[in-house]
Amino acid sequence: MSNLPDQTLISSAARKLSISGAQEISVITELRSQGHDPELVRMAIEQAQLRLKAANAWGPSGSSREKWFFTRDGLEQASHPLVAQLHADVIAQGDFTQVVDLTAGLGSDSAAFIEAGLDTTSVEQEVRTAELLAANLPNAQVIVGDCTEFDEHTWEPETTAIFVDPARRTGTRSPDGSRALPERDPQRWSPPLTFVTDLADTFSVFMKAAPAFTPPEGWASFIVSLDGSLIEIFTTNAARGTYAVMIDSHNESAHVIAREEETEHSIFSAPKSRGENLLDEGKGFLYELDPAITRAELSLQVADELGLTPVGEKGLWLYGLESLSMNGARTYQIHDTFDVKDIKERTHHTPGIALKTKDGRREIKDLRKECGKLDHNEWAVVILGSGSSEKAVLVRRAS
Repeated sequence: MSNLPDQTLISSAARKLSISGAQEISVITELRSQGHDPELVRMAIEQAQLRLKAANAWGPSGSSREKWFFTRDGLEQASHPLVAQLHADVIAQGDFTQVVDLTAGLGSDSAAFIEAGLDTTSVEQEVRTAELLAANLPNAQVIVGDCTEFDEHTWEPETTAIFVDPARRTGTRSPDGSRALPERDPQRWSPPLTFVTDLADTFSVFMKAAPAFTPPEGWASFIVSLDGSLIEIFTTNAARGTYAVMIDSHNESAHVIAREEETEHSIFSAPKSRGENLLDEGKGFLYELDPAITRAELSLQVADELGLTPVGEKGLWLYGLESLSMNGARTYQIHDTFDVKDIKERTHHTPGIALKTKDGRREIKDLRKECGKLDHNEWAVVILGSGSSEKAVLVRRAS
């Protein structure tokens, strides 16, 4: 496109910026001296920087998007390619021939739908973003307009899936300016939640939302983590059930656990067992569950399947006598249990320790000061419970 820098200029800017000690102003001066339009040079520099950021965030899975055009906000909001692939895989399981991406942005999800063989229409309200979207997906059907003006008679409900990723950011950014702050009221999203649920009266709707979002009653929930970090809930009225989806970007793989029949049991009322007595003796192994499992309330189910014992108050940890290799958990061998006040004495022999306090109420900064140890990838102190039930457990990461 004539008002965008060409790929050669962007590649040249990227090469020059990658040289050790290269200053942005000197690269701009050099490129302008070669006769390039100053505004195109500015955009080329910006795109080179954003592509580097995308490559660092997405890794090899983003190779199909390495020559895309980005904006800072657009990249921040775009689905990771492996997560977009999950969205496409879920939709492709239905009897749909086409997808309407009502909030296409720069096109990450639309690209995955196209790659899955679905006829894709991409809708984007912001004109400049739509221009970049069209450049990123030259063979896509792009519509510039407000999705809330959607004409439900345009597409056939029986064969069309509607995808929506509402903008959930305020105009305010974090103190360092790096991220737009989240909007927690679904009615202030763009489009608002009621627009989405109204569409669901006619269409099969698939929506991406923040991890804390509670989907409408009866909708399926795919709680998604990426490399151990909880990133979203993907929900739809076209299916039922609750699923923990754990995506590993390093292996480009996903592991899924489906919730079985609902149970009245709660992690807080799990019975004590011999396993917890042995925990007091400093024996066995602790398993730190992936947050997708705990958010999906699958801790007890996983414990039952593997013969492990839930410990702590929040369902984050399981205990067992044997070392198991399991998807969705990190394994730690127990070396000691003690009162938290003794943390300095009981960790003096370690080169450093990680502090894991999510199950309790201790502040990491206070514990770090008490133990006098730097952070570490191999050794950790796990705080389980609080008050009279509080335990400190010294563990070592199992290979």
